[in-house]
This record gives sequence, structure tokens and C-alpha cells, in this order.
Amino acid sequence: MAKLRRGFRKEAEEYAAEFRIELETLADGPLCPFRLADHLEIPVLSLSALDAYSEYAAELSEFSAMTIPEGTKRTIFHNQAHHPHRRNSNVMHEIAHIVLGHPPHLPLTKDGCRNFDDVLENEAKELAFALLIPKVAALKIIETKMTLEQASSYYGVSRSLLNYRIRITDAVRYAANRRKRR
Repeated sequence: MAKLRRGFRKEAEEYAAEFRIELETLADGPLCPFRLADHLEIPVLSLSALDAYSEYAAELSEFSAMTIPEGTKRTIFHNQAHHPHRRNSNVMHEIAHIVLGHPPHLPLTKDGCRNFDDVLENEAKELAFALLIPKVAALKIIETKMTLEQASSYYGVSRSLLNYRIRITDAVRYAANRRKRR
């Protein structure tokens, strides 16, 4: 995975806090990607909205989500057949690309391979995960002794995403240090 630029994780946390303020959501509460997309005036459609979906549904089972540009407007298409937690992550990932101003690019190269920019994809992943589970939420999960199952249900994300954010934010050590200072 490509290395993040200096200060990126701090910037991602600032986005998470700012969007929660704008949406009048708790700083450590869940952030619905569909609600955020609506707030940002980004249409989000399921693949079933496409005329040819039923004809290609089986081939599209691995498809997650993508953003289609039309001038300055962006529309996100996502696979409604995926688990709701995965849909949340998929849609938030696409929102992250848009928020970060990543330029649109064709999904495939001329020779049919996936057109993948490691740096842009890593930034979108990190921002999406921070939007879904900001550091204050990871800390809340640890301090309130929420199980991964409870936190997964509450935040609408997978346990692997939760584990990643708890680890990357160092929430366990931070919570332990806060307990010591009390």
C-alpha cells in the first residue's frame, strides 16, 4: 500500500469532525454515508438502477462501487447485493475520492487491466475509514468496552474495519493512558 502524505490522517480526522458538525451528529457517533452523500449533493444509485443490470447481475457480483463523472457532477453507483456494512464502506470510499478532489479516471486500461492508482486508493480508503470510525469513536469503543459485534452493528461497519481503526488510532493505548491520568 502506498504511503500517505504527512499530516493526511490528521486531515481525515478533521473531515470526520467537520462533517459530523454539519450533520449535527455526535462526534463519536455513526455517520451514514448515504446521508453524507445527500448533504454533499452527490447522487448515490444502486446498480439495479441501470437498465442492463439484470442481464449482467451475476458478472457484477464482485463489483463494489464507482463514481461516474458528468462535467462537474459526480454520481456514485454501488452494488446493493453486498452486505450493508460493505455498502457503507464502498459508498464512503467513493465519497472520499470526491471530497479529496481525486480526478476521475477510466476503470480499465487499454489492455483490460484495472486502472488503479495506489496513492489515490490508499487516501480514499483512509479517509473513508476515518469518516466511518474517527479516533474519538475508536476511543469510545474501547472505553465503553463495546464488543466488536456491538460496535459493528452500531457504526454499520465490518469488524475488520473496526479492528483496523482501533489499531491505527492507537485507541487501546490512548484509553489506558487516559485511565492512568484520572
